[in-house]
Order: sequence, then C-alpha cells, then structure tokens
Amino acid sequence: MPSKPADAGLPSKLNSIPAFVKLFRSPAILLILPLGFAISCGGGSSRPEGSSQAPAVVTEPYELEETGEFDPIASDLAIKGGTFTTWAGGYPKSLNMWLDYNAFSKQICEMLFEGLVGLHPTENRPVGVLAESWEVSEDMMTFRYKIHESATWSDGTPITARDIQFYYDTIMNPENLTSLFRVSLSRFDRPEIIDEKTVSITANEPHWVNFWTASGMTAFPAHLWEGKKFNEINFEFGAVSGPYDLYEIKTNRLISLQRRGDWWGRSLKINQYKYNFDYLRFRSMEDRVKALESLKRGDFDLYPIYTSRIWAQQTRFDQVKKNWVVRQTVYNQEPKGFQGFAINMREEKFGDVQVRRALSHLLNREMMLEKIMFNEYFLLNNFYPDLYPNNLNPDAELTAYNPLQARELLTAAGWNVNDQGILEKDGEPLEVTMLYHGTPLPQITIYLEDLKKVGIDAKLDVVSLATYRKRLDRHEFDLAWQNWSATRLRDPEPMWHSKTANQVASQNLSGVESDEIDTLIEKQKTIHDIDQRNDILKEIDRLLVEIHPYVLLWQSDRHRLLYWNRYGTPEYVLDQFNREDYATTYWWLDPEKSERLDKALSTNQPLEAEPEEVHFQ
Repeated sequence: MPSKPADAGLPSKLNSIPAFVKLFRSPAILLILPLGFAISCGGGSSRPEGSSQAPAVVTEPYELEETGEFDPIASDLAIKGGTFTTWAGGYPKSLNMWLDYNAFSKQICEMLFEGLVGLHPTENRPVGVLAESWEVSEDMMTFRYKIHESATWSDGTPITARDIQFYYDTIMNPENLTSLFRVSLSRFDRPEIIDEKTVSITANEPHWVNFWTASGMTAFPAHLWEGKKFNEINFEFGAVSGPYDLYEIKTNRLISLQRRGDWWGRSLKINQYKYNFDYLRFRSMEDRVKALESLKRGDFDLYPIYTSRIWAQQTRFDQVKKNWVVRQTVYNQEPKGFQGFAINMREEKFGDVQVRRALSHLLNREMMLEKIMFNEYFLLNNFYPDLYPNNLNPDAELTAYNPLQARELLTAAGWNVNDQGILEKDGEPLEVTMLYHGTPLPQITIYLEDLKKVGIDAKLDVVSLATYRKRLDRHEFDLAWQNWSATRLRDPEPMWHSKTANQVASQNLSGVESDEIDTLIEKQKTIHDIDQRNDILKEIDRLLVEIHPYVLLWQSDRHRLLYWNRYGTPEYVLDQFNREDYATTYWWLDPEKSERLDKALSTNQPLEAEPEEVHFQ
C-alpha cells in the first residue's frame, strides 16, 4: 500500500457533475467487505500467557448518538468484560492482510482498522463505518464521503481524508506486495481531498462494484506510515482506528487484542452491544487433535471443528456429555465458496486439460465422503455452489473416481508407463508434488497413493503456514489444497481474469487465462442487477469446469462448534452471513451462565443441554 503529498487545494471533479443522488446517512459499523482493512500496533505485556487476570478495560464515558440504527444481530443483553480465547490455526507470516490475505489476518484486521462504508449485517445496503454520510454522482462514477468529525486514531490524531488517499497510494505502489488489491483499485483515480474530513473518489471505468470498492477504502495512518517500507509492516503498526488494539504477541504461539475503552466509535448506535470482550486471544496450533485437547483443558473457549472425523468420533467427551461444553451445529446463510487442489497450469505438464481431468478422476471423493468425512459435506461440481439448487449445477458432471478413465486420458495426452512403472513423456517422468501445511489428513495420503498406482511419481511437501503462503504467492507448487470463502458481492475478476494469471500473490492460483472468461468478466462490470450478474457467473462457471483448474473437493453448509457453556450469544448463535469468527464481535461473557458452569465443575454435576442444531430464520 504508497504515498504522495496531499492535494487539498485541487479543484473538485464533483463540480463538473450536474447532480448527485444522496444515499444513506448512517453511523459506523465494522466493515464486512472483502476489501478495506489494515493492521494495528499494540503495546506488549509481561502478563503470563495462561493468565486470565488481565486488567479490566474501562470504557470512557460517551453520549449515544441520536441518529442511526442498532445492529439487528447484536443482543441488548450483552455486557462488557472478560477474556475470550479461540483457535487461530497456524501462525501467520504476517498480520498484514494486504501482504498475507487469509481468513485469520482478515479477522484480526477487521478488529483494528476501518473503511468508509460496509454492508448492513442483514440487508444488502450500505452502512457507514468511518463515513457518516456519502453522495453518489448520477453517472455512478464519483463518490464523496464525509468522515465522522469524532473519528480519531488510537494515538489521538484525527482520521482525515489524507489517510484514505494514503491507503490508495500505498496499495497502488508497485513496489508493495499488494497486487491482489490493485486489481480493484486500478479502476479509480487517486482520491481527491476536498477538505480535512471529506474525500472524493472517482472511477475511471464503469463497474457495478465501484461504489463498494470505493467505500471499502481504509484509512491508513499517514502520519506514521508515510516514508516507511510497507512490505516490512507485519506485526507492529503504530495506531489503529477500530474497537481493538494489539496487546500481546508471542511468536508462533499467541496473538492477543485488547478492547479500546476510548474507541471513537463507541458512541454510535450500530456499535452498541458488540465488541464485548476486554481481551481476544488467538492461540496458534496447527495440529487439530492437539487443539481439541486444549479445548478440553479450557485453553480454548471456542473451537470450531473443520474436520468431520474429529466431529463425528472425538467430540462426545465427558465435558460435552455433561453440557459443560456445548456441541452445536449452526446453519446460516453464509455465501458458499469452493475448495480443491489448485493445479498450477503454468507448468507444462499440466497444460493439457486431459492431464488435469485425469487428476480429478483419481480422487476417490465418494469413498472419502462416506468413510472419512461421515457425509458432513457435499461434493462439488462447480465453483459457485450457492447459485444452484442443492449446491449442484444440474448441467455439469459430478466427476467420479475412475482410474481406468484417468489412464486413458493420460495416454491420450502422451504419457506412457516406462519400464519402472512411471508415466513419462519425452523422457521426463510425470511428477506431482502436493504442497501442504499442517498435519496431513488421510484424504491426502489416499489420493497420493492412487496417483502412484497409475504411474505418477506423487510426493507430499509439508511446510509451515508462512512458507506455504510464500510458495503460493510465487507460484512455486504443483498442487495445493485451497479453501476459498465467498462474499455477498462477488466480483470474478481478481480470481479468474487473465491479467491476474501471472501476478505475484494473486488469487488466480492456477493461472487461468481465457479470452471467453475475460469477455464475460468485462460484460458483468456494467450490470447492476445481481440476478443478471449471477447468470453471467454461471456462464463463467461453465467455462471453468471445462478448463478444470482445480481438482474440486467438497464443501460444507454448516458450522460445527464446541464452546464452553458460559457465553451469551445472539438469538441464532452466529450472525446471518458469517462464520464463527464473528463470535468475537457478538458474544459476551454471561455472569449467570459462568457461575452455573463453575458450580457444575466444582460439584461434577451436568448442566441443562443447549440445542444441538440452530437454524438462522
């Protein structure tokens, strides 16, 4: 993310636009777009890692704003206080989501920095974050935002239009490893500073997502970061704007956030009854079974289960039977992404679609789903599952395990078995290495063995999470297991456009280059009707199925949670569109539940059971 001097004295381009359409005047809410967050700095602490006796955070007095609206998900029963510890998976190479974009870095950043405008928690309409109001030109190309007068950094410095401009400069600087975010920002001119609290952002090409991309621009602390090397900003950042600040970092073990009692947004209605825990602790642990044992010991308050075998076979332990730990499946309306083994099509051996299809026919998904994953998932035959009834495209084949067909495809592609039983072409063996981080799952072992049975020299390369991210960014892999989330506002350009195929750190992992897909991506840019855009996404999906850039796996339509029975939650446990990471936004430590749990623990008595399933209605 780069910087240039402020240009507050320049005339506004808005003056050349005849009229404006006033949108909403709304208070701030935590930004929930896939764009627009940054990183905090925080003070260290000598507090022992296992201590729950951190000093309480005192909220400074404030007057609740008269205008605005309350978040319909947040419960008015919520109270402030306590420490909440959850699992963070592998330790990240950076907390800077702009340099290392993944679910964890995004979650941390959402707590620390804010953008201008976000999506309403339950409706597809905008709600202010840093911006208290905004205007949109009649041609839908220019957007003017008024930043809250009270918006300040954690060091007391006012948040200004310059900080939004500085964000743009930083992201667009080609020296920074921010190519993923440059795709969208390249459609905009440099933001204009109208006055200290007003910024104007003009698109240079029509696109339905322009308003949301402009609104997702985040304030970066220009007064601290200007002149620094952005690629070196990873775990210390100087100042934050959001409800939390970094509190403690223990490399490879723990990242802890502290609630800000002086947060500027505490007086806004939309932020009431949210961000309740004084401290959020994210413990890093790649081994999921060890993480489960940590939950049993009380080292985690919440542990989401992503492995169906663990859920089916290892989560009926004594604490669950006594209802001390809640075992719960939650269904909501989270947009569904896809997961699979990304195939690096930049490598010559994967250039033939017949080879890529053969790789899919060698994955015994049907057996894995039944025997290993206990039918907790559905098999994928497309890249946008929630666009179709029951998540399956009726016009696409559900690729089946078929080694015979795989052999025929490999032979047709010119790969023949040599005297050593290895497939080769022009004297070169067919080698396939699976890049992976964490403890290898049995699905991978089975798959690699099936690859070997047809003569593929298959290997597994297990690396740290940080190394895994670096290798993906540099396209240094054959196959890599990737699980992609989805958003309510879907723009296919960053993941599938040809211009992203060879960019460092892009989402186009497989290197898809298709003129037909590019044409469809350009077509959908000027369509504002979401149903029409979804029809185009289906056309893109059809072409992707033909190209076969992934060995598609399976996906989940539920959230599997284990958590200690001392927390208050929203009516349906999670919110409408997000995962369990939003427990840190909406949950709270319930004194009555906590007291009941402590008494049950001391007397070895069971608690009343919570619902095993919750469905968002």
